Amino acid sequence: MAEAQEKLAPSWIEVPFEVQKPQDGRRVDSYLTHRLKGYSRAEVQRLIQAGRVLLEGRAVKPSTRVGAGHIVLIRYPRREEPPAKHEFLPVLYEDEHMIAVNKPGDILAHPTDRVLLNSATSILKNQFPGAKLHLVHRLDRETSGVLLLAKNPRSARALNSQFVSRQIAKQYLALVRGRVSWRHKEVDAPVGREGLAIKVRQTIGVGQPASTEFECLKSSAALSLILARPKTGRLHQIRVHLAHLGHPILGDKLYIGTGESYMKAVRRKLTPEDLEALGARRQMLHAWRLSLNHPHSGAPLEITAPEPEDFRLVAERLP
Repeated sequence: MAEAQEKLAPSWIEVPFEVQKPQDGRRVDSYLTHRLKGYSRAEVQRLIQAGRVLLEGRAVKPSTRVGAGHIVLIRYPRREEPPAKHEFLPVLYEDEHMIAVNKPGDILAHPTDRVLLNSATSILKNQFPGAKLHLVHRLDRETSGVLLLAKNPRSARALNSQFVSRQIAKQYLALVRGRVSWRHKEVDAPVGREGLAIKVRQTIGVGQPASTEFECLKSSAALSLILARPKTGRLHQIRVHLAHLGHPILGDKLYIGTGESYMKAVRRKLTPEDLEALGARRQMLHAWRLSLNHPHSGAPLEITAPEPEDFRLVAERLP
């Protein structure tokens, strides 16, 4: 029976990316280079030339233009992977237009070429059978907290518009290394790709403008609790800005040191001593609160995600 099911199972998985309004008229190779972490434009073009990128059910060319509402599908070979770590995600808010969940810090927001089951959207697909959920923003794999999804295209467009126009106020909690000498600090420094061996690692001084406000809530010699309010939404922005201040986030394998812990994690060679040096098993960054306008009624809405147990346990080290 199992062998028959295996033969019937598709050899590909299709990962959807919904194009938002700011990308109207953009070439599909440029759009995917922006959306996919760790892929160069040449690598994206190879995917396209292999016929593994579809738009409206048809293979595209690198020069194909995409517009708001288009669903770009990328076909990846199906791989063996462990079962999902979570059967369901805690719901923070739900109505007929949108849903907000508390994402754990050990799953992706959406599938990739290597991970399907251990992603928030895959878990929610099983949790809400038949629902067509639209992911309207992303959190890094090891970042926990508020994750928003729309239940229809109209709500997705309304929420995405608020993110793009910076109408949604985001607040994060971070546990960082060392005693912080300031109560308030604002970092206004561009963030972009570092361009060295680790493709996903970002740095300051290159790329797009980025600004983050920080407030120190509690501090000790070993660690501090920080409230972060990003004004822009660059990749790894809070993590990069805190590392720039000399206070990287505990457990952050990319930005503690030169990323050597990240490479060891990729090779599955992290030791207990490595984790002890990092200060936590995962990066202690939590998307704590979102303030927005409801996508249908326009009424102000504030959604707060309780800190997960692993975050609270590390925070208990503070006096």
